[in-house]
Amino acid sequence: MTSNAWLATWMRRLVDGALILLVVVSLLTVILARVVPLTGRSTFVVAGGSMVPAIGIGSAVIVEPVVASSLVAGDVVSLRSGPDRAIFTHRIIRVADREGAVWVETQGDANPAPDPSLTPATAVIGRVTAAIPLMGYLIALMSTLSGVTFVVALGLLLLVAGWTIESPARSTPRAGMPAGRPKAAADPGR
Repeated sequence: MTSNAWLATWMRRLVDGALILLVVVSLLTVILARVVPLTGRSTFVVAGGSMVPAIGIGSAVIVEPVVASSLVAGDVVSLRSGPDRAIFTHRIIRVADREGAVWVETQGDANPAPDPSLTPATAVIGRVTAAIPLMGYLIALMSTLSGVTFVVALGLLLLVAGWTIESPARSTPRAGMPAGRPKAAADPGR
């Protein structure tokens, strides 16, 4: 095999692999962002580093609804807190009973101190059942028109690149076959 044929084969495999990877990652992103919520769970993108190393920045977390009475210290939960009702994901470090209601004290694994106040368990959206590193970035990308346009354009670019790279198997004539196009037979009637 000549070096040009080897390079063409290698480039074709690289482009094909990149296209397959793009399709698989896109499908996983759609499943996490659109299909998982249909099952009653929620998917959130982690934007801060308070749960590092357990959950890194840019991770996607799948959160399953939970009954307040089943919350225990050590659970990682997503909850709404503060005046703007921001969603964050932290670990429960203490469960307390206040006036017959369940309250939780939370803390990010990377934070030196607990969160400033107890939160009612009714603010807990659910318990984290899975954390997928870096998938949050892809969900954020695919949540915008420009991100979807970018992914589609990249896919088209990879398709065109794959079509333009001549495969050595297609350019090399098979044994017993003439190279190039077959020539038209001469008309014996002339």
